[in-house]
Amino acid sequence: MQALRHHEQFHLRYGRQLHSPTTRPAGHDYRSVHHVSASAYVRLLGQLSGQPVPFGTQFQSLPVSAGSSELGLGYSQLNELLLLAGLDRITHAFFAYLLTGSTEYNLGMAFESMQQLEDGVTRFRKAALLTYGNVKFAFKTLSRDEEALREGLEIWQPIGTEAFEKRHQPLLGLKEIAPDETYLTGYLIESELRGRLTDPLDEAAKLLEERRKLVVEVALQNQTAYLASDHLDVYVATSMRARHEFISVGRTVREIFNDPAIKQLNLRWFDPTQAYCRNRIDKGLAEALMLRRAICTIYLAQETDTLGKDSELASTLAQGKPVIAYVPEVDDKYFSDHVNILLSADPSKSRQEHLLDQLRLFAPEAAWSDPEVRQWCDDASTMDMQALEDRVRNKIRSLYDTRARTLRETHPLGVQVNLSTGVANGVLVVRTTQQCAALIRGIMTQSLDFDLIDQDDCTVLREKISGSIFRVMTSDSMLTNTFWNFYLNPAE
Repeated sequence: MQALRHHEQFHLRYGRQLHSPTTRPAGHDYRSVHHVSASAYVRLLGQLSGQPVPFGTQFQSLPVSAGSSELGLGYSQLNELLLLAGLDRITHAFFAYLLTGSTEYNLGMAFESMQQLEDGVTRFRKAALLTYGNVKFAFKTLSRDEEALREGLEIWQPIGTEAFEKRHQPLLGLKEIAPDETYLTGYLIESELRGRLTDPLDEAAKLLEERRKLVVEVALQNQTAYLASDHLDVYVATSMRARHEFISVGRTVREIFNDPAIKQLNLRWFDPTQAYCRNRIDKGLAEALMLRRAICTIYLAQETDTLGKDSELASTLAQGKPVIAYVPEVDDKYFSDHVNILLSADPSKSRQEHLLDQLRLFAPEAAWSDPEVRQWCDDASTMDMQALEDRVRNKIRSLYDTRARTLRETHPLGVQVNLSTGVANGVLVVRTTQQCAALIRGIMTQSLDFDLIDQDDCTVLREKISGSIFRVMTSDSMLTNTFWNFYLNPAE
């Protein structure tokens, strides 16, 4: 229950790899004797402590070995190595954690190979980056404080799915608005109809306004249900202008939360297309509250992204909470579905007109720079529909591929700092709804897996499903020193 309480307060810590079982992993031979070079110990102790080893030359003539014919590298010996290296000693609990992933120390415990020690150091460094964003600070804090170490491990424990499956249903349930009607909750259609209703002969506008009022009434009830909900798991960040965007978002959200990976978890998510506020002030305050309460945010990359949606991404990361950026993978099925959504959103336009609109949106320069498109503009009879479809598909694919690559690899927005702790958090970029659902499950149950990668300029904790940076620590010693001095102890 303690782990669940921490989870509900959003003090999340992630990953099965932080608490390996006491049994030894298959594939490692921990029984054979290993005579380890001094440089190997210097490297490992530097990684463990998060700082350069002051007295590395002390190991040059020091014989250290471990194996079945010896006692192995025990608690006292590891502390002696740390002292000889000019580093701080560790507690029994920390030694046990390095060896087994548990803080329970038993007499005679020992590392029987270099691989075992490597695994323990990696386990700790992952935990350090997840919690503190800095290995040096984590080592100084946890290696000497058994209570802090045990509390940290308690927070990192996975949460079983039973905790979600046995949730009670909300007293105020949501009344789902169909994807093809969610556009009626938008302010643009409201403004458009207000103008059309000045014409007393526009019967279509009158009928649509009556339908809009009914949909808005449902959306207002949903807004109350969102506000009264005792907990919130996921915030869905969207930007909608055109009707087809509302339809596309609605279908995407349905697909994500109906995925078998999370369908049975009784999750609650905030979908702004299902709610309505009577003015922009209330809408801004309500959505800020939902962002604050949600455990994670899904950022839906769309045709055009807005300041509001980007700020929701940044706000989530600034709270130290995960952001999943869903950037659709444009294959033949996606493109076919996309065109069908365009046609259903506005049947008054032909397929050709919709494709041309998409080409103007995704490649606005083509009318001037592309000879074939210029010819189509001059003489529509020369247009090749298959060539037009191929061109639009390729332009959409290129835009989304570039956006995914930018968020995952190059844009500074892809890594933001937790304003409270200074820990650097990355955006998790996925290309399918199945990957998105798998990440949501991992976040909720605190079971994400990571690879620890040492690069020339930084150390990266990369999440395995998305292949994205989740935590990062710079290798610039000057930046590290000044950052943590000023961030944790700002000058008055």
